[in-house]
Amino acid sequence: MKVKSFKYLLTSISVLILVYHLINMFIFWPEIPERIAIHFTKGEPDNWGLKYFLLVIPLIGLFLWWLIGLLTKHPEKLNYINLTEKNREKQYTMAKEIMILMQNLLFIISIFANESLLRYAAGMENGVFIFLSLFLLAVILISLFFNLIWAATLKE
Repeated sequence: MKVKSFKYLLTSISVLILVYHLINMFIFWPEIPERIAIHFTKGEPDNWGLKYFLLVIPLIGLFLWWLIGLLTKHPEKLNYINLTEKNREKQYTMAKEIMILMQNLLFIISIFANESLLRYAAGMENGVFIFLSLFLLAVILISLFFNLIWAATLKE
C-alpha cells in the first residue's frame, strides 16, 4: 500500500504541475513570437525554433513518463545487485519506489524546463524554474546512488 500512496502523491503533483503549465501556455501563447530561443549557452540564446517547439517537450515528457511506468509495472525486468529469494520482494519494492520517483521527477523537470522557455519567450523572469529543475535532478541522482549502495550492502 505504501508504494501505491507514494505513486498517487507524485502522480497528483505531476498532473497539477502539467495543468499549471498548460494554463500558462494558453494564457501566454498569443504574446509569444513565432521564433523563440530553444537553446542557451552561458545564459544567451544560441539556437532558435518555432514557438510550436513548446508543445514538443511536454509530449516527450509524457512519453518518458509512460515508458518508465512500464518498467515500474515489471520490476522483475530490471537488473539487481545481490538479489536472492529472501530479499526479492524488498528489492522489487525499492525498485518500484525509485522508478516512480524517477518517472515523476523527470516529467516535472521537463515541464519546468519548458516553463522556463515559455517565460523567456514571453519576456518574464524564469530563474526559479531552472533552479528547481537542477534541484530535482540532484534528488534523482542522490536517490539512485542511495539505492545502489543500499542494494550492494543487502545481505539477505
